[in-house]
Formats: sequence, C-alpha cells, structure tokens
Amino acid sequence: MHAVIWGSCGSLPAPLATAAIRSKLEDALWAARDQRFQSRSEIETYLNKLPRSCSGTYKGNTSCVQIVTESDAVILCDAGSGIRDYAQSLNPDGVPRDYHIFISHLHWDHIQGFPFFTPAYQAGNRITFHGFHPATAATLRRQMEAPCFPVPCSTMQADIQFDIRQEGAGFDLDGVTVRTIKQQHPGDSWGYRFEAAGKSIIYSTDCEHGPESKAADYPFIEFFQSSDVLILDGQYTYEEATNEKRHWGHSDHRTAVELAARAEVKKLVLFHHDPGNSDLLIEQLFQDALQHRASYNRAAYPHRTSPFPAELLLAYDGMHLEA
Repeated sequence: MHAVIWGSCGSLPAPLATAAIRSKLEDALWAARDQRFQSRSEIETYLNKLPRSCSGTYKGNTSCVQIVTESDAVILCDAGSGIRDYAQSLNPDGVPRDYHIFISHLHWDHIQGFPFFTPAYQAGNRITFHGFHPATAATLRRQMEAPCFPVPCSTMQADIQFDIRQEGAGFDLDGVTVRTIKQQHPGDSWGYRFEAAGKSIIYSTDCEHGPESKAADYPFIEFFQSSDVLILDGQYTYEEATNEKRHWGHSDHRTAVELAARAEVKKLVLFHHDPGNSDLLIEQLFQDALQHRASYNRAAYPHRTSPFPAELLLAYDGMHLEA
C-alpha cells in the first residue's frame, strides 16, 4: 500500500515563472562551480543532494493523491489539476478500468482538473465519485458549461456515477476499508482513512484545527491514531492560523506536528502548500516543524524513546509514499 501525490498545492495551481526557474538554475550552477562531472548520472546524483528549493519545487498542481493497493480499482483523492498529470502517466492500452474519486469538498481547486481527466472521455471506463456533498454532480457539470469551458460534461463517454452518503458513513471498496470524518472548513470538507492489509493512509486536507484541537477527546486524535501515512493540511504558519487567517479553513505546520505526535503517527506529510510561499520559505517552515517536533515531544512525552511522528516530510508533486 502506498500513495502518490499528483498535486500538493493549495488554492490554485502555482507553476514556476521564468524568473524563479532562472534563480534556481543560478543557485544550482553556483553550488556546482567546483564539481567535475564525467557523466549525466553524476549530475543526477549531485542534483539529488541539493535541497528541492534549488533543484525542483514543492508546489505546482492542486490537490490530487492516488492510493495504491492490491485492488485493481484506481483510488484517487480529489480532482484538482494534479489529476491531469495522473491521466497523462497512464499507458493507453484501451483496457477499461474502474476509477474511484473521493472528494474532500467542492472548492474549485479540488475539482478543476476533472475536465482534463482523459479516462472520462473513453467508453468502457467507469468513474465513481464518492463523498458527502449533495451538489457534487451538479457542480462538476456546471464547471464545464459555457462560457466557462468549451466541452460539456455530456461529451464524456465513461460511465460516471455518484456515491453520495450521509455524514458518518464509511465505504468498503474491494478489500479497502474507508473511514471518514467531517472537517472544519467553509462549506464543510471530509477526511478519508484508507485501510488495507494492516496498513493505513489518511488524506486530510482543508481542515482547520483551532484551539479546540487541544482537547483530550478531540476526535481527530482517534481518527489519526497509529496511521502509517498521514497527509495533512499544514498550509499556514502558526501566527497566520491564529490571527489574520483564523476561520479560513486551514491548519498550520506546528499544529499538524502536535496532532501527529499525540496520535503516534508514523509518517506525517505536510500538504496543501500556500501558493504564495516560495520553495525556500516552505523549507524554512519545514525546519521550524522539525524543531517543534523535537521540543513538543520532549515537553509532552518526556519518556518516549523516539519522537512522533517518526518521519516528517514535505509533499511535492510526484512524491511516492510507502505505508
């Protein structure tokens, strides 16, 4: 069981501009000024040692995460612009497939990639949207209506179905158990916990964890408990989340660390990056998260032999996560 992140940016896609790419090239070339490369593989090895702020980027597409299990069914979380990159990665073998898309909520950055999802235009494929918003079908169709989009939803040849349930319901998908939780976000959002073969991966984005998250019986602690991978909204700084961006529906990296520590999460992945933050700033926030993990564990759990979360990572497009 593993996850692939196809889109990790929040709010809107944030591709790199020419000036940003040029700046990264300058940094990489300057760092390599004393190197003597004999092959392209040596260059690749060297680039892998550089921070991603210099050699790549953490943000580009909006939210889309693939959950890979032994099941033949394709499981995707949200249909942000990252779902297009997933579709482009497919081998066009013409074999019909079942696609299951779990929607956290209907804000545009989480559905805007669906008009570019090529499997939806191929007869024989079956696509099922799972979620809790009654307006899911109407919203997906409306974004493809004139004057917003030139190709109507009726052009899609796949069998598209909608599995919309009531709050508290779960899902059972070909041996994969899916638990759910309602989250604090404008218009409501839902988190999903995927469990199979003794492993668990949680997708929980666009959720605000305010002062109420300090409570001993905070329901997310049980929902996150002992998960192998927790992909969690950590868009803001602690100062932003507690002041000017309070009630905007997102969490901060420090609170994400504390929740993962309390729930004894094995691997925490900070997700839904602020599109206005540079890669360097995202890395600086990550360093603060690492320091906070150490100090919080020492203060709250002095008898632990090792800190939780056991691993702390930054999401980026194309990232593979083993459970």
